[in-house]
Amino acid sequence: MPAQSFTHQATTEATIDEVWAALDRPETWEGIGGVDRVFDAEIDPQGRLQGFSFDTIAAGKKYVGTATPHERVEREKMAWRVQNSEIQGVTMVSLSQRGETTAITVTLEVQSAGLLSSMFFPVIAGAIGNGLPRSVEDFAAGLGG
Repeated sequence: MPAQSFTHQATTEATIDEVWAALDRPETWEGIGGVDRVFDAEIDPQGRLQGFSFDTIAAGKKYVGTATPHERVEREKMAWRVQNSEIQGVTMVSLSQRGETTAITVTLEVQSAGLLSSMFFPVIAGAIGNGLPRSVEDFAAGLGG
């Protein structure tokens, strides 16, 4: 199946703790990696996000998907295994201190989920890749600091 990876980095004046807290809020994931709306979020008793469902709209069609835990290293990395009827992959956010700022690196690894989607994969992947820089910059800017 065709696959592609995209990465973008932005910085914020927010601390790593502030960014990490934002990553545990379901609404944070709206707009990152092509997610338009998050719903049915699962949060554990400690307030950690454990998964969610999401909508993505592409070419006028709505796709419903799920995000399940892939990797979590407190205050360093949060990654989700994402899947809908057309694509599957991993959305990962990594954090690092850069002097007085926090660097936020978002990596999307996507691949087609079926034979039909593989024909349209270049268009789907292109849309995801083209939207990533703005979504990461908007997320970082919205954190303030």
